[in-house]
Amino acid sequence: MLLGVVAAAGTPVSAAPASGIVDREVVFSVRNTNTSGVPCGTDGATYEVRGHLTGPLDKLAGASADSVSLYLHGLELGEWFWRFDDAPGYDHTREMAAHGHVSVTIDRIGYGSSGQPSGLLSCVGGQADVAHQIVQQLRSGRYTAAEGAVAFERIALLGHSLGGAIAQVATYSYGDVDALGVLSYSDLALSGETLVGTLTWGATCLSGGQRSTAGAPGYAFLTPSLASFQDNFLAQSPPEVRTPASAQRELNPCGDMVTLTEATAIDLARLGQVTVPVLIVAGGRDRVFDVDRARLQGNLFTGSRDVTTHVIDQATHGLTLEPTAVEFRRLLGDWLTTRGF
Repeated sequence: MLLGVVAAAGTPVSAAPASGIVDREVVFSVRNTNTSGVPCGTDGATYEVRGHLTGPLDKLAGASADSVSLYLHGLELGEWFWRFDDAPGYDHTREMAAHGHVSVTIDRIGYGSSGQPSGLLSCVGGQADVAHQIVQQLRSGRYTAAEGAVAFERIALLGHSLGGAIAQVATYSYGDVDALGVLSYSDLALSGETLVGTLTWGATCLSGGQRSTAGAPGYAFLTPSLASFQDNFLAQSPPEVRTPASAQRELNPCGDMVTLTEATAIDLARLGQVTVPVLIVAGGRDRVFDVDRARLQGNLFTGSRDVTTHVIDQATHGLTLEPTAVEFRRLLGDWLTTRGF
């Protein structure tokens, strides 16, 4: 199954039809609490998490459906990472929908159109708790959606970069998803360049951080400059993607970055408790996480009998934003289909 085609110049060309695809706004009411296996501080307040439900019309015509994939974005990014429509062929969820897959994408707490707490009171464990709350609402249909919510029987949780860390924590903490995808992430494997960047955001966070777009304190960029963001996150992106994507770079809650180290340490002890199918995908030229460690990430899931690892040789960190997005969608689509999604 080929999810999209590639033009002669190597740029993905959209295979998604103009009709037959549902694309509904969704809103989840969640509390910024932390009952996960990674202890860290949150404010306990209620926030809205906003996003979209995208999939084939025939699968979303009723009040219930078989399966959905919930996507979590990483640092510097937002829901737009999965819904990039500034250049044809890069809208991940629409291309997946064209081949039968249902997706929910969100701005995580602290990003974009969703609620933004103090960045010092957001953390990896709290983000995992919020993901768990959204999973439960997707199962029950108790969320708000344009033209009506849909309840799903089976849910795959897929996270990119820091979203991969959050997805792992949510999976072993709550055990309520049916498949796990860890994309462009591996534990204890930050590249040297990314670690150097810690000196910049660490100093910013120690001084109280910047204000978010909604005015909340305690936010910072992971990468020390826009040029660094482009070199690390958009290294293989063509100009028609690189320029508009750069304009959408987002600040991150300081607490999410600070607590990643604690999460990775706990992961080593708890990833073996995951029993559902696991997919690991990494770019062979990733500059954010060491690809050699990513190749070994699957070995940590000793409790699952179904662990698959793919390294896309020419890909870097931005799996949906470079020409190899076609290969990424094919790998992910085939894996989901084989496991009933």
